[in-house]
Amino acid sequence: MKTLSMLVATAVALAACTPMEVTTPPIMVTPTVASKAVGIDVYAVDRARGNPVPSFRGQKTVPVRANGKLTGGGFGELSGVPCTADAGVYSASFLTPANLNVPDYGPSSPSIFVRCVLDDRSGSVTVDAVNFTAQQRQSSAIGTGILGAIIIGAVAASKRDDQNDDFKYPPIAVSIK
Repeated sequence: MKTLSMLVATAVALAACTPMEVTTPPIMVTPTVASKAVGIDVYAVDRARGNPVPSFRGQKTVPVRANGKLTGGGFGELSGVPCTADAGVYSASFLTPANLNVPDYGPSSPSIFVRCVLDDRSGSVTVDAVNFTAQQRQSSAIGTGILGAIIIGAVAASKRDDQNDDFKYPPIAVSIK
């Protein structure tokens, strides 16, 4: 009987951790200076003029969620929280949970500041794009033991080229306090 109650408690806990489904279309960011952009590529016009600006690698989708005190008590994911995202060169306004479409500039991708406000409570977070390729290399090295990790790490460091690596933003979670 004790095992059954533990299984039920575990199932309830896991269900509470399941993120809400994003039912809205992805939110496109708005370039800060629209006259210098083509679509979400905020550097397109400057690049066409031959200026040294970051290379455009397409777009990435970043999930944004808000967590905080629930109406019925407890802590969990909040839906319909108004938020703004600002990266200096682009911004967006949306309700959580949301998928945010942002331009991909590899290692030159700007930090994104997200602020969410719900009644008299708010929260904010700043996220940076991370080198996903380097993370994959590190994960591969970890499984080889200490000596293997040192060797693989040294080889990976000698071949590292941020310009060719894949950069991604981690999922964004704003804690409303």
